[in-house]
Amino acid sequence: MIRDHRPHGPAPLARALSFEEVAQHRNLRCGLYAICLEVVVRRGWASFTCQPCSLWHRARPLPAASGPAQVLELPTRGRLRARAGV
Repeated sequence: MIRDHRPHGPAPLARALSFEEVAQHRNLRCGLYAICLEVVVRRGWASFTCQPCSLWHRARPLPAASGPAQVLELPTRGRLRARAGV
């Protein structure tokens, strides 16, 4: 039996990805994603893909998005009070 083994980790891309391409190239649910981001930054890559990684197919892909993520407004605990004499 021949095993198709690929190393863990990202591969460089020569161009930046559009928002629509991110789900095709990045595994945002991977437990190692933050480590891979650090590798990409330290190596000075313009962009990267997770596709060659042996972990690429282990996580369920994210559903396709229609645009940039919505920013959630979190409630604050209370109002900030102006300090006297400031």
